[in-house]
Amino acid sequence: MDVTAAAIRTLVDRSNDGLPVTSVYLNTDGSEFPRAVDYEARLDALLRDVRKIAEGRPERERDAVLADADAISRWVRSDFTRGDIRGIGVFSSRGEILDTVQSAIRVRSTARVNDRPYVVPLEVLVGRAYHIGLVLIERDQARIFRYRLGRFEQYTGLVSDVHRQHSQGGWSQARFERSVDEEVHQHMKEAAEILLRVHEADPLDAVVVAGPRVGALEFIDLLHPYLKDLVHGDPISVDVNAGADELRERMEEVEQQLVSSRRSELLQRLAAARGSGEKGVWGLRAVVDAVNRKAVEILFVVEGHGDPGFRSESGALALHRADAEAFGAPVVPVDDLLDEVIEETVRGGGHVELFRDEVRLDGHPAAALVRF
Repeated sequence: MDVTAAAIRTLVDRSNDGLPVTSVYLNTDGSEFPRAVDYEARLDALLRDVRKIAEGRPERERDAVLADADAISRWVRSDFTRGDIRGIGVFSSRGEILDTVQSAIRVRSTARVNDRPYVVPLEVLVGRAYHIGLVLIERDQARIFRYRLGRFEQYTGLVSDVHRQHSQGGWSQARFERSVDEEVHQHMKEAAEILLRVHEADPLDAVVVAGPRVGALEFIDLLHPYLKDLVHGDPISVDVNAGADELRERMEEVEQQLVSSRRSELLQRLAAARGSGEKGVWGLRAVVDAVNRKAVEILFVVEGHGDPGFRSESGALALHRADAEAFGAPVVPVDDLLDEVIEETVRGGGHVELFRDEVRLDGHPAAALVRF
């Protein structure tokens, strides 16, 4: 599956006939695990935990989870080819693989057994999932690249028949130079049209233009208006023949700038909600209440905070058993209430922003902008 908000929502909403879903995320980064047997050993440790969880379940659920462990082991060993993949997610129910995720960005190895797929690591990835186009443009050649979630690839290269300058002088030279200028213009126009086709086939979130400044600015002027709006910053100085590693590093820098800019804007909205018409809530209890009302537009949460809680028969979440029972008994305990809050937000179409600590949220493990 692609790592998009829509794909994650589809995964969470997928029916599993009331049986558990086993979710396994595995770090397969070759710099840490040079051989397949290295990350497979980590997988075996995760699946041992899954089998221990299974032993405490009713027979029907136990058999399903044990079958999941076997199916995930087979998939990783038989169907997975690492290549440039640094992290995978595998989701199984009743011993059948529901879906898989393969990312060029590594993930934290973990396993969960729950009534729905565990998607928190996917939310971490989707927070970085900017599709960035890079155009290296010169007067007679262009290279167009795409970058998303650590994967960097050249879409196409373009070399045009632009004549070189000459030194005849006089009227002949002026006419020749006008012809060359027109050839350069047509070359850049063609490159702009190719970029538009790239965007139409798979929409870009940002466009970076690199090359000599005068030519780069001319190229930007030739872009379709909605592509021009996506241009990120000023043209950057990069050799048109730069290698993939250097270009990938530049795109990673742009990606981080986009993530930081988005988070800054959303945190400003959250701060403004204290004294404006926009509504915000702070603290786990208030956020849980907003999730139960399906009112969360944007959830701000500290990843892995780990507070336990309860889920009522009606599906409502609560910090305490008595509160959950008020929504309908019987209730079941949940190991990590914030994980449940994240999944309910995803199902409700809300956006999730994950942070590593509580500093940005004024010391709270969670906060939210709400719709009503």
